[in-house]
Amino acid sequence: MGFGALRGIVRPLCRSLLSQASPASGSISSLPKPCLNSFLGGSVYRQSPWISISNQLHSLTDTRFPKRRPQDKPRRKRASLKPPGPYAWVKHTPGEPILPNNPNEGSVKRRNEKKRMRLRRAFKLAEAKKRKALLQEANRKKKIKQVERKMAAVARERAWAERLAELQRLEEEKKKAMA
Repeated sequence: MGFGALRGIVRPLCRSLLSQASPASGSISSLPKPCLNSFLGGSVYRQSPWISISNQLHSLTDTRFPKRRPQDKPRRKRASLKPPGPYAWVKHTPGEPILPNNPNEGSVKRRNEKKRMRLRRAFKLAEAKKRKALLQEANRKKKIKQVERKMAAVARERAWAERLAELQRLEEEKKKAMA
């Protein structure tokens, strides 16, 4: 789409807007130029009417402010919509002993959640005990291997010392036999 076609679309729009704004204007031929110039970003000596319209619409499209405006009273939370009273009613007849799974006459909030937390904690502790036992076993085996290696090294040293003493004795006997 060329510039001429764009100008052909903009010119009637400018004429209609300017004719609505100032019906007693002088010549029509002098009006499209400032309108076209202002549309294309040129300098305008006279303010066009759609600029005032855009100024009025600007407040609707302004995104500088937060979406939630500050209020004089706090926002209502969804929790305030729930009915009053306990979270869950626990059946209890007066005079009978209270079972450990029904601890209160009223209700116990988050019973299942607390149970899950206890189970999770117990599982973690059991796993920690298992890991600790495995680690102790591995350390014990490692120490046993270290002791075995040290004992083998001592045995090798002792065997080498005996072999060296045997060689020296044989050499002395050889010297005595030759002398």
